[in-house]
Amino acid sequence: MSAALVGVLAYFALGMLGLVLARGRETAVVALVSGTISLALWAPAFPEGFVGDWPWGIAVAGDGWSLGIWGLALFLHATVLLHAWSRDSLGHSLITLLVGTCLAGSISRDLFNLYVVLEFSSLLSVILVAKEGRSAALWAALRYLILAGVGMTLYLFGLGLIYGRTGALAVSALARGGVFDTAVRVGAGLLLAGAAVKTGVFLLGLWLPQAHGQAPTEVSVLLSGLVVKLGVLTLARLAEAFPVGPALLSLGVISGVGGMLYALRETDLKILLGHSTVSQLGFMLLGLGLGAEFGALIYAVAHGLGKGLLFLSAGEAVERRGTRTISELAKGVPWPAVLGLALGAWALVGLPPLAGFTAKACLGANQPLWAKAFLLLLGVGTAAYLARLLPLFRGGTGDGRLGGVLLLSSGILALGVWGFVGNRDLYAWPVWIEAPLTAGAGFLVDLFLRTKSWPLPKLSLEYALLATLLVAVALSASFLVL
Repeated sequence: MSAALVGVLAYFALGMLGLVLARGRETAVVALVSGTISLALWAPAFPEGFVGDWPWGIAVAGDGWSLGIWGLALFLHATVLLHAWSRDSLGHSLITLLVGTCLAGSISRDLFNLYVVLEFSSLLSVILVAKEGRSAALWAALRYLILAGVGMTLYLFGLGLIYGRTGALAVSALARGGVFDTAVRVGAGLLLAGAAVKTGVFLLGLWLPQAHGQAPTEVSVLLSGLVVKLGVLTLARLAEAFPVGPALLSLGVISGVGGMLYALRETDLKILLGHSTVSQLGFMLLGLGLGAEFGALIYAVAHGLGKGLLFLSAGEAVERRGTRTISELAKGVPWPAVLGLALGAWALVGLPPLAGFTAKACLGANQPLWAKAFLLLLGVGTAAYLARLLPLFRGGTGDGRLGGVLLLSSGILALGVWGFVGNRDLYAWPVWIEAPLTAGAGFLVDLFLRTKSWPLPKLSLEYALLATLLVAVALSASFLVL
């Protein structure tokens, strides 16, 4: 536990030091080295302990989620440093603080501490999204700030109800308590709604596509690859403390389908990838709802790597070409961006031997038929909206930054190969047939839909606020009748 706490404190201290001394790049490197040493000292796990004395001590522990999020955070931070070394010192200091916040959240097993971590990550994310001062980015950041504030208010109300009834905030204590009366039921619904808003679940987190799409490249990589996973981890903690599995299944279905429909109609490359993240959350929430926690974790890490590569490459293409529209980008993008987009799409579709293939096999193993069918539907949808990127693969032009692309590509390949070492499900012939057939079906769906159009509601701020509140009420009400 001590090693993990030292790593977290090093990130916060060095992030603040970088702000004071205006040496954000140098302090970020030291923080990354410190975090890596810390991980090596406490991995793969450490037992639950408390920071501080009872009754105000904060429960912390190192488990599978902690290990996965910690490793993902350090890997993505290294990628951002390599790709965006020339960025200003302020940006690197803020990113260091953001990564440190995610490290702290990954080991926390205290619901109030998770609230603090989620709030701080939202504040840092808003600043980073708006930092360049573009009007579209400023509006996306404001939308993020408002909706995240609503979500965290719901979470705080739920926390008050839970603590007032049980007197406990630690996940393990709540799981052992067995109290699930009216106050706790409503509180659990509000906690779930608030965490879902922060995560970016469809109808609850309608800030996500614009915020991720309008952010600077390195910020998009961290928001979609890492910060969203902090919300998923919070939902995993809630699933451990309360019987919220059916609600998570419902949210997974809604997010998977909703994000997919909007991604299929999007023409802006980075916004499409934002909608894709919303849809991909459906896989993770289904895993949590079905009790396949390991599969959900592996999928979260695989998605973090794959979507990080896609946003890194998309940002490079947009910056070099000066346009965001896929049809305009198809006239030629830098060849490193072509490589990254192709490999990222390959991984996210779930083709072997990359990380997405491992993750989908782990997630789908031993699931009921209806769950396998729905996961297959989401897989076809993923292939369909990523097939829209095919015109960008025709050939690269000019120069581009290759370092970050190579680093993330190696991580995606390494996670895929790791899956073959200890998971026999990956050697079963059905998964090898299913993967290319899913990709082919998605391509055919995309060809069919290119000639079709259908109206979709505009995701305005007013609509997002109304949807957030209605779904929050519905979640709390559902626990009352269960």
